[in-house]
Amino acid sequence: MQARLTTKPERDVIAAIQSLDLDAVKVRIMDAELGEGWTREYADSIEAAYKTYLTMLVKHPDDAEDILLSKDVDEFWHTHILQTRKYAEDCQSVFGNFLHHEPHVGERTAADLEKRAAMAERTRGLYAREFGDAQDAAWSGHAIKAEHAAYSAASIRPQNAAYSGASIRAGNAAYCGAAIRTEKAAYCGAAIGTEKAAYCGASIRTEKAAYCGAAIRTEKAAYCGAAIRTEKAAYCGAAIRTEKADSSKTALHAKLGHSAQPGLLAAI
Repeated sequence: MQARLTTKPERDVIAAIQSLDLDAVKVRIMDAELGEGWTREYADSIEAAYKTYLTMLVKHPDDAEDILLSKDVDEFWHTHILQTRKYAEDCQSVFGNFLHHEPHVGERTAADLEKRAAMAERTRGLYAREFGDAQDAAWSGHAIKAEHAAYSAASIRPQNAAYSGASIRAGNAAYCGAAIRTEKAAYCGAAIGTEKAAYCGASIRTEKAAYCGAAIRTEKAAYCGAAIRTEKAAYCGAAIRTEKADSSKTALHAKLGHSAQPGLLAAI
């Protein structure tokens, strides 16, 4: 059975898509150094096409993963995703779920090109049904052709899916590469299945264990890629000079060590 992006009423979801505040996305993508250097007028037009694409995913759930999006709409999507907190909140607010982005990986074979041509034909038909002669403008201002499309697509997965290659089995988990400010935070790239557990690349056999990849200069330190058998070990990705130090690349504002509650995370 095809997984659905949302179980909310279609009318409510479409209204929420149209109400999305994407000004921050446009400011970034209009930046000549950090973004694409687009004009405000062009950014506005691609914002409209992006919202139309999201709407098409909702209106045509059986075809969602086969609807092509234009290269510039895809770039707008990338810029939205980069604002991870906003993107996750927008997804939850609009869909009640997370919309995954799935880029093409590897060589573009003849079979890939043939499939994309078929997807372009399918996309043209869906947009023609919705917009008639205005289908190309609604798509992004270009004719709907495979050569104008991005090499990526939506990936619709079951609700409450986890993020970033991790199997997350504890509640209150945080995400890879993000600022973590609450207790009971988990970490990316690991299967987390125990209380007070840590953390990537290690077999962890104790509470309050630590993290891999660090130069550790304090006592009670544990080590990456190894079995960890001591309490209150130190943490990864940084030179750590104090006992019980915080994790690198994250802002930890609360003391770790409380039992995680069972649960799953909620996958735009």
